[in-house]
Amino acid sequence: MKKKLITVLVTSLMMIAAIGAFLWKMNDLSKKLEKQNEAALDEERDMAEYQHGKAIDSIKELDIIPLYLSGDRKNVVTIDYASKSDIYDVAKSAKAEQTITDVKKRTQTYTPEAALWAYNPYGTNNNSMYAYFNTDGRCYCKYTISVKDKNIPDFTRTLINHLSGSVSSEHEYNITGLVQGKTNYIILKFYNRNDELARTYTYSVDIPKSDMGTQNIINSTEGRSKTKLSNGLYTVFSAGSTEKVRVTRIVKKKVNRNGRRVTRRVKKTAWKRVPKCAILLYDNSGVLRGEIPLDGYCGRNTSLVYDGVVYPCAEDKIALVNALGQVTKVYKINGYKQSGEFAYDDFGNIYVIATPARKKAVKNSCVVKVELESGKTTVALDMNTMLASVYKNAVKKANRSNPDWVDLNSVQVTGTNQLLVSSQALSSIFKINNVNSLLPKLDYIIADKSIWKDYKNLKKKVLTKALEGEATPGPEETPVVDSILDTPKEKKELFNSQAGQNSVVYSRTSSLAEGQYYLTMLNNNSGVKATRSGKSYYYKFLVDETARTYALSETKSFDQTKDEGNITKANNVYVYCNADGNKFTESDSSGKLIKEFSVKKGLYRIYKDTWKDFWFK
Repeated sequence: MKKKLITVLVTSLMMIAAIGAFLWKMNDLSKKLEKQNEAALDEERDMAEYQHGKAIDSIKELDIIPLYLSGDRKNVVTIDYASKSDIYDVAKSAKAEQTITDVKKRTQTYTPEAALWAYNPYGTNNNSMYAYFNTDGRCYCKYTISVKDKNIPDFTRTLINHLSGSVSSEHEYNITGLVQGKTNYIILKFYNRNDELARTYTYSVDIPKSDMGTQNIINSTEGRSKTKLSNGLYTVFSAGSTEKVRVTRIVKKKVNRNGRRVTRRVKKTAWKRVPKCAILLYDNSGVLRGEIPLDGYCGRNTSLVYDGVVYPCAEDKIALVNALGQVTKVYKINGYKQSGEFAYDDFGNIYVIATPARKKAVKNSCVVKVELESGKTTVALDMNTMLASVYKNAVKKANRSNPDWVDLNSVQVTGTNQLLVSSQALSSIFKINNVNSLLPKLDYIIADKSIWKDYKNLKKKVLTKALEGEATPGPEETPVVDSILDTPKEKKELFNSQAGQNSVVYSRTSSLAEGQYYLTMLNNNSGVKATRSGKSYYYKFLVDETARTYALSETKSFDQTKDEGNITKANNVYVYCNADGNKFTESDSSGKLIKEFSVKKGLYRIYKDTWKDFWFK
């Protein structure tokens, strides 16, 4: 019996030791994987402090394959566009795609040593090149863009193959991140399915400066926070710049001819200021890595739809552009001009804040629906009709027919034929049902009730403020009057609601109850019901449609911007666009500054995107 106990004891100790060794090994493996993942993240952080020198410094001159955009040795396809409107001509974009296809057919096989290269063939990104080639074995590709400038760190990403999966022998890429006005060294690294480096190729190309007048490097200042900047590219929407150009047009003119007054058509030449707009992509070091030219209108946002990206390309047009840069569709918004952001409903429709394209129209007062399959556009919501009594009163006060009384700046889709719209002028957010019908219905308003005190029917629609997690508030109790001399005390507000807000974002999580959702925004704290704090805020509301309440779930203060701007929170960092200050910042979870960037003028919005599953893997 004693022998059996000793055997059991020894066996148990051996098993414990084996399990301990296994757990130690797994923990060690986990730490190694964590270090590898962190190293991979640092490699794509686009900052010199996480890089071991410049990649080009370790490449021999003899190993560099030169690429030429012009001249006798030209070996890169280039396609010229006469204007920005030509870039967003679907037929011309299809013709560019056909040109590339025809060039492909001229050679039986393109190899990495002699690949098919095209500089920005569709005109939609001045910092990009198209590449096509075949390899002997199946592999995936990682690239680094390196320039001989100490102020410009290397740019490294893993590419998405736009042909037959990430690990393949046929490769087609859109390589973005090139630096304008510099000699760029593109270092392509090929890895097999076991993530082993198989081969490296290096190319050199001189990228021209664009005609947009964009800053190649923007000024930046380090903050006190020790938190690392999040990975990704800052997507910048701004007013752009203007260019003075001479234009000639035909006008009618009354002239004397043989003693009679007649009308003649004559040429008239004048100077005109033409807007130069673009969506700009900056890395964590403030280096321009993407410049998407627009045809005279600067939007407020983009959206990934189907296999492409949707963004406003002109005042009355929206473009759908695939990952290679080809413009596959352009949607015309007949009778309206875009004047704010848009939202995608995940069912093939986008809703655009718009202004009727007629004289003396009320700005930012409508939402237009665009059907992506058919291209059909219809008015989904007209706030002048929806809130006719408020509009009439605004006209009376302003003593004119088209006051900017509502100023919509945000739209979010919350369900079928349901929208949330944000009015900056009224410091109010409206939930509206039955949009796309003759009789849209106002469900509720998120705002301070005092804003709506003169409109009894609308005041009833205002949700009640609550504390997060509390039960549905009951009826207010009548206070006990101790003395007829006592003055009734005003009930203290639980929190200040938003004032002159921008960029409202709707979201739901599985942890929320039915009828609940989160609403985040930039509370500009300006205009109606603004406080005197001199700050703008990140606001997060928990809205409960069943209880008809909203609670302030989270808030963080920032330097004030009274108009435009936005703020987003992801991965425990805040990215804030201070439009008034022409700067944007990234701050840690406590609000402490990590880094600040400054631009010349006219900021609207800033987002930070990794562009994973579109350009990068």
